[in-house]
Amino acid sequence: MEIQLAEGPQSLSEHQGQSQQEVGEDSHIIRPDQFVFLKMPSGNVKAVRLKKDTQVSLGKFGNFDTNSIIGHPYGYSYEIYEGTKAKVIKNVAFVEVDDTEANNREIVDDPAKQNLSHEEIERMKQEGVGGQEIIKKVVEGHSTFNKKTEYSKAKYIKRKEAKFSKVFTPVKPTLYSVWSYVYNNRSEKIRDLRIDTLSQILTLANVHANAKYIVIDDVRGMLISGVMERLGGYGLVLGIHEHETPNYDIVKYMNFTKKIADSLKTLSWIQVFKEDNEQDFLYKDESKLEEKDLEFYLRKKMRYERLNDARQALWQGEFDGLLVASQYQPKSIIEALLPYVAGSRPIVIYSIHKEILVDAFTYLRMSKQCINPEITESWLRNYQVLPGRTHPEMTISGGGGYILHAKRIINNDDPGDAGPSVETVKQQVDKSSSSQDQTMTDATE
Repeated sequence: MEIQLAEGPQSLSEHQGQSQQEVGEDSHIIRPDQFVFLKMPSGNVKAVRLKKDTQVSLGKFGNFDTNSIIGHPYGYSYEIYEGTKAKVIKNVAFVEVDDTEANNREIVDDPAKQNLSHEEIERMKQEGVGGQEIIKKVVEGHSTFNKKTEYSKAKYIKRKEAKFSKVFTPVKPTLYSVWSYVYNNRSEKIRDLRIDTLSQILTLANVHANAKYIVIDDVRGMLISGVMERLGGYGLVLGIHEHETPNYDIVKYMNFTKKIADSLKTLSWIQVFKEDNEQDFLYKDESKLEEKDLEFYLRKKMRYERLNDARQALWQGEFDGLLVASQYQPKSIIEALLPYVAGSRPIVIYSIHKEILVDAFTYLRMSKQCINPEITESWLRNYQVLPGRTHPEMTISGGGGYILHAKRIINNDDPGDAGPSVETVKQQVDKSSSSQDQTMTDATE
């Protein structure tokens, strides 16, 4: 089968020294050796992996000691003071703005209306005056500030905070916050996959715990992360990738527990199709190996067993869904992997271009293996939600891509559509097991 490339138009002190993998449960506490997103006054977000007894640089906003935030809950805002210290401050994001009769008719944008000179501001910064204190003096020095409307005052203060404030907010990595960080920086790396489209994919695929799914993820692990988060470690995610090793670097930002991380198995396309050309692993007596040779042998053995487990999981079939966000032609993927999907289970395929999905849509319409194929388009409008200032944003995304989805059926009238038989699967599994037993016997003799 040829895959074709698509062309597109308890106590806090007890846990502070433990990683989330060691704790084994989700946590709302900032812990060392985990990724965290830091939202700065400018609106930019920085992803860092916290280490104890170190400092994190926020550029012009300064540096802070990681020990100042480790062990605290997510959601607090911090201000940098006295060099590298950080203290919790009040979050003023949702302060009510009172409506008054003031207006901006007599307001003129004139730098002369600011009584505080640039040199005085720079001197305060060099003296270590806090950002909030500088903003307060800038506001007091503006001769027409009190003539502004309350909304204009809030906007003015917000602009000054982006310039002078040293406040940052740690944000917990979730599917949305991770997506937002990646999409706002390099959306093309995830094939412009929007969060509303991703949620529709997961819903149409009926992703839930105690199930297993085949996922073709060429969006750096964004789709894999969504499926793993919903399974919560109860089930199996089989990721099929192009190269020798998968490019799922987004998964690392999610801080998954070991249980959730172990639910992911991977295979390359070559490993999916190449069944008989690989040599069986030669098991050896580990007690007779030297330390250096033993280390190499154990690594090789672990890779082989991981590969063998993933391939046997694929051969057993009966998967609860097929999810695709790939550079390859969807039709060739469907032809290769549809036999492994159980009956009455969903097939969901994403592409930023509708034309790429049309060929696969026609194939599914003509096929006796699927019913009710549809192509839907995602549309989203963002809203600013603030007290007294809730309204649609002035600009929206140009497009959220397209989703092709259908239901897999087992056609009893055509045995060829039923996928690999139970006997075939058993022969493949038994052959692999017997080869493994034979190599162990040879090594013993």
